[in-house]
Amino acid sequence: MFVPVEKRDCCYKDFILIYPAVSVGNVAQLTADLLISTLTMHRAGYIQHPSIIPLVGGDPFAHPEATNCKIVSCCEVYESQEHKVVIIQQRSPFVQGKRGLFRKWLVQWIKENQFSRVVIATSSSAEERLDTQLQGPQFRFVASPQIEKMFGDMFRNFYEWEELEKRQSFPAPSMLEAGEDQGGELYIPGGGVAKTLFEDLYEDVPTAICLMFCAEGDNVVEAVELANRLNRWLGLILFHSRSIGGADEEAVVKYTKWKIPVSWKLFYGSKFDQTLYH
Repeated sequence: MFVPVEKRDCCYKDFILIYPAVSVGNVAQLTADLLISTLTMHRAGYIQHPSIIPLVGGDPFAHPEATNCKIVSCCEVYESQEHKVVIIQQRSPFVQGKRGLFRKWLVQWIKENQFSRVVIATSSSAEERLDTQLQGPQFRFVASPQIEKMFGDMFRNFYEWEELEKRQSFPAPSMLEAGEDQGGELYIPGGGVAKTLFEDLYEDVPTAICLMFCAEGDNVVEAVELANRLNRWLGLILFHSRSIGGADEEAVVKYTKWKIPVSWKLFYGSKFDQTLYH
């Protein structure tokens, strides 16, 4: 269940929900960190559910000179009333075999709050790419019919985004079994609940999957690119334009200055004591 931190009614009608699925390389969680930190989003509450492994820790968005420590849990909800956006930041994986229960609850919560759009941020295992996916942009999108109708042309023609290629199941069916339809299906290895959550919302809620191909390791570059692409579409953070060859171009891909959370300094743990080797 959702537990608000303040005694007030949380009304998210017409808000955009961004849900970062726990996936390979944690790209979606890093992207959520960038958005929450840069937008200075308010912690609205937390989600308590038996499907998520319990976790407790210090505030990852605390000011470097802060003297008090706020406790955070495994799954928290951040909001920005100004930008009309809500982000669920899930910090721990699911209990084995329990993902479906959480997904069922989340779908119900999304519908009850009447979000205008749902954006599922995720990643997909780079080693599972098709030959045609090895080069070029490592970003892909998937759109529900409502999102396709509203933004499909803009995604392809203006943003030049590529839709995630559908694939045959393995082993692929024979030509006789498959018939004329060779379109395949969504295949997002390492993407967590992104695919199944998208399918649960497909008919009723305008939903899009935005993903990066990646491997385990330092995926800050992928997170920044995903954050930039989401920001360009949703218009959450306005950056100044710069002039290139006499033409103005939005400085959103490589030239933005995101507010990096202080917790990112501990990606690889604290520094070891050098005197150990003296």
